[in-house]
Amino acid sequence: MHIRPISPGELDQFVAAGGSPEHREEVRWYLRSMFAAGSMRPEWCFVAEEVGVRPLGRVAFWALPGTGKPFALVLLDIPWDSEYMGMGTCLLEAVHDEARRLGTKEIEHVIDNPPMRPQFQYHQEKRVALLQSVGFSLKRETDRFEWPGGKPPVGADRLSFRTLEEVGEEAFVDTMKRVSEGTFDRQIREERERLGPQEAAREFFEDARRVEHDPSWWRLAYSRQDGDLVGLVMPAAPPGFLTLFYVGVVPEMRGRGYVDDLLAASTATLLDARTKDRDEKALRADTDVTNVPMAAAFERAGWARFAKRREFSVDLE
Repeated sequence: MHIRPISPGELDQFVAAGGSPEHREEVRWYLRSMFAAGSMRPEWCFVAEEVGVRPLGRVAFWALPGTGKPFALVLLDIPWDSEYMGMGTCLLEAVHDEARRLGTKEIEHVIDNPPMRPQFQYHQEKRVALLQSVGFSLKRETDRFEWPGGKPPVGADRLSFRTLEEVGEEAFVDTMKRVSEGTFDRQIREERERLGPQEAAREFFEDARRVEHDPSWWRLAYSRQDGDLVGLVMPAAPPGFLTLFYVGVVPEMRGRGYVDDLLAASTATLLDARTKDRDEKALRADTDVTNVPMAAAFERAGWARFAKRREFSVDLE
């Protein structure tokens, strides 16, 4: 079995190396859009092949635009109905070596249920078994929400907002630290424990700013009545869709329904951005399955739960 990156002229071979023929045009469109966004490159697309046989399997790196380091594996596909474990292990171990060479210390892979475009991840339990065989472990499980259309929710007129540019980075990071206190989100909680609250907030902020966004979208919210800090909103535009990257209420203001106001404001921001861009991108957001209050808030705001996502990661060091 030989594992190699494709050349720029071999996109069709990569597309044909996995999945059903009816999905190939969609995968091809996804690759081209990710190349344009800077999240993928032809040399980050790998095929598994035998001499004299067309490519039998594939996988690719995905990165946050501008970072130059693989963040995740996408478009993983091999012959799941045959000896998938041997080929899959060979393929993943080879690309892990390449990720290390590029300076990646940890890489993730997500599995959505039900399977959806553009990855079409059928044979899910076989996928999990393969991931675990090469060192991946479950990092987080989320409920996925999507805006189904219609008018945005209307929040109570009890908040005022100041943008990141108005308050400055340090005030924003400090609010992120306060908002993350007592979080139900497994990943954020573990990062607080590993790095400490301040450093975890700073790292989260630096990761978030790599995702495309308008600086005016990131805002701190204050009570109109007394001027006290309530929370923050961080809409963003990763490649292919729009999202609520982070929404949160500081501990002392919880239980007063402010999350509904923040979600209403964030949803309106994203819908307004979509209208101005004349681009009907989907609005999507994820929340940890243990964060029941946040999931309920999304549903009150009119967002629809459409999938579950399991996030796996492997330490390459």
